Amino acid sequence: MNFKAENYWGRDGTKWTLRHYRSAGSTNDICRELPAWTAVWADVQTRGRGRFGRAFVSGQGGLWISAVMPAIGGAQNWAGFSLRVGACLLRYLKSLDISSARLRWPNDLMCGPLKVAGLLIEQPSNGMLIVGFGLNITNEPWGDDAALRSTATNLAEWIEPPDLTTVAHGVLDALSSAHNEMLLGGMAAAIEELNLTWEVPSPVEIHLNTGKIVSGLFKGLDAEGHLQLLDADGFTRRIEHPMVERLREILP
Repeated sequence: MNFKAENYWGRDGTKWTLRHYRSAGSTNDICRELPAWTAVWADVQTRGRGRFGRAFVSGQGGLWISAVMPAIGGAQNWAGFSLRVGACLLRYLKSLDISSARLRWPNDLMCGPLKVAGLLIEQPSNGMLIVGFGLNITNEPWGDDAALRSTATNLAEWIEPPDLTTVAHGVLDALSSAHNEMLLGGMAAAIEELNLTWEVPSPVEIHLNTGKIVSGLFKGLDAEGHLQLLDADGFTRRIEHPMVERLREILP
């Protein structure tokens, strides 16, 4: 595959090597063979994926980018890194004057009730962290799948979006911030930050990997990153995050 390579010096001094492809299967997969502080950006992904291998529509006009970062100290020190990345990317969206931007647990960035971006973090056996991020900017994924019109949005429906290169650089700055902040504060600081955005409990259905579905009011996360659910009897239940396959918001 042909690509253009450039260096990007982040706001914190991080030197990124950025590979830009016209088309790629999966940017996460390409990253598996690359060193730390390399990022892969594709105009189009033909095999984009989300959690549990679900297909992720990745057409022209969106940002499809993955970054390789070192798992310093070993994988055990990076549990909950997706929360820290999500918090930093949420900050970035808010910096674009999208006041309704929020994170839907565990890895969806939303504008109001609609999904605008998704996050996928993988840890291959080479001791690296691969962070994949897909953001709808001017693309319209509902053109490929009409069902997405009721669940998805793009930046262009909310703001006059920056150009793709500016957004790519902004995302890389958010990712390097997440890496630095994880080293300093671990998962606990990320949970504290995100719980402030989840202060108002919201109705959800939680699909468990046992096949069971539980419902109640989502109250954020406990100190270990497990979900807190207020049930109909007024009790707060602890739902362990490895048990959760999907959290579905119940909208009015």
